[in-house]
Amino acid sequence: MMKLPKNNRPLPGPALTFSVALTLWCLPANGLSQQQPEQAAQPLPAPANATPEEPTVAAVPDADTINSAKVRAQALALLPADRHFRDLAADSIAQLYLQRGFRPLWAPEALTVDFTRGLSQALVANAFPELLRLDPTALMAAITDDTVDKNDLAHTVAFCDVALLIRLGFVPTEAIWEEWNKGDAPGSDDRSVEAITGDLVVVSAMQPFDLAKAMETMGPQNWIYRELQKAYLPAKEAILAYSGLPSIPDPSTAGVGRPGEAYPYAPAVAAHLIDRGYLQMPPELASSLSSMTPELVAALTAFQNDHGLETDGIFGPGSWQYLNANAADRYRSITINLHRARLLPNDFGERYIIANLPSAELFAFDANDFFSTTMRIVHGKASPESQRTKVFRDTMQEVVFGPYWNVPKNIAMKELIPKAQEDWGYLSRNRYEIVDAFNPGSNKTYRLSPESLSLVSQGKLLVRQKPGADNALGRVKFLFPNTYSIYMHDTPSKSFFLRSKRDYSHGCVRVADPNALGAWVLGPQGWDHEKVKTAMFADRRQSLRVQDSVNVYLTYLTIFPRPIAGGKIILAPARDVYERDPVDAKTLAAIIPWQETAAPVIARPVTVQ
Repeated sequence: MMKLPKNNRPLPGPALTFSVALTLWCLPANGLSQQQPEQAAQPLPAPANATPEEPTVAAVPDADTINSAKVRAQALALLPADRHFRDLAADSIAQLYLQRGFRPLWAPEALTVDFTRGLSQALVANAFPELLRLDPTALMAAITDDTVDKNDLAHTVAFCDVALLIRLGFVPTEAIWEEWNKGDAPGSDDRSVEAITGDLVVVSAMQPFDLAKAMETMGPQNWIYRELQKAYLPAKEAILAYSGLPSIPDPSTAGVGRPGEAYPYAPAVAAHLIDRGYLQMPPELASSLSSMTPELVAALTAFQNDHGLETDGIFGPGSWQYLNANAADRYRSITINLHRARLLPNDFGERYIIANLPSAELFAFDANDFFSTTMRIVHGKASPESQRTKVFRDTMQEVVFGPYWNVPKNIAMKELIPKAQEDWGYLSRNRYEIVDAFNPGSNKTYRLSPESLSLVSQGKLLVRQKPGADNALGRVKFLFPNTYSIYMHDTPSKSFFLRSKRDYSHGCVRVADPNALGAWVLGPQGWDHEKVKTAMFADRRQSLRVQDSVNVYLTYLTIFPRPIAGGKIILAPARDVYERDPVDAKTLAAIIPWQETAAPVIARPVTVQ
């Protein structure tokens, strides 16, 4: 196992809610709206024996509440109108000054020209244009309230604006990953007033003040973002440097390179592997290669292993996509995925799974981000779009051995009924049964007949597949209940895990090694590989609750920080299977220096120690 980089976050401070106080403050003494008609409705007469009530007096906010409201309103007026986090920023600033008794936040020596310059540098280092930075001098001139020192407030607003751009992004989460915050949302809450205020208290107290370190504290802390962010500036600078690497033709049209065979593009393959550190060979010797030599094949196999490819030593389309990439491609991919990675929580949880759809791989992590295991997955088809696996997060709650497959109505109608009508023994031969409910304990089944099939097509009866070796869900499934009916499961169709393109399911996630995943999930409950295997092959249904929380993240990152042997992480490119890169590039066109118009790109991998 290996431990991934992780940053500690400060403890949050108390929260402040302004809405009730402001509402009471704005009401006149009699509690009626100022637009109330003069002839207000008369109250019903009180019963004769009723006790007279005390007259109601509207609450009057204290001075702190009034001053907090003023600071909030002033901050809101200074923030650009296109910031989706304006209210959150204004609330945090008001809360911060309230906690300080409206005293200045920054030490005088911190407010120098380096403060403003540092804001620009922070934006650039996190894939934003520096022109987004607000000018504290201009902000100070626009401040009309003197509740707090104007210069101090101006610098706070400028700092918070940059910090929350980096932390929360230029567009709301839903503009990139629409379903990410729907339903269960495991992981730390880093987007609350409490969390932001707590971080502001910490950074403003730094002695001596270091704006770069302050921005690191305010920014995303998850290890995926940090790995991408470290590689961003070098990738940007690499565009200006000529690498001299030759282009490699696509093997799908130019032919594949097999071990020991002649291959005209062996010199180009060798040059790229030398550049990535996998092949130790003088350039002049590499340029004279005419075949896939043992040294070249060994280097290619090591490259394939690190990137989750089939380790066959054959240079085919899969290896080509990962190896043949230029500096511009790599920069674009890192940029777009850096903006995606900021959507992830800073703390994924004690134990968690990341299933990254573009790389079609699953990664399991124990406490403190210790990488435990990985395996290939098969996920939803790219077409039709309705069968794509959603990008969302949830909590695993149950493991079911010997599961029934409750056939969705659309699959039953479009696939099973036509097969049953053509081959009357198809359903029984494949262990399907017609039932009136998907209750696992229900024994009410219906004989196959034209009438029962008609009721299935009407949705009045259902079809399920009994546990067994040929069950579509295999021998075990892993449930994290969600509105999309997506879960992880075994499969009898093992051959699909050998493919480089693994979008084949109706939306659920098939796992290549269900035994290993089951042992990892249930390990804290005393289950090992043998116990899991026994339950899988019992061919009877057994359900277990997951006692220790396991968070599940289904992500879409077309370049992924992939843990490999030796404690290293490589930024491994992945297939833009759902063609989200150009869509998200267009969404972020206002802040990135390019707009994707060509085919999806694959980034050049970067090795990070």
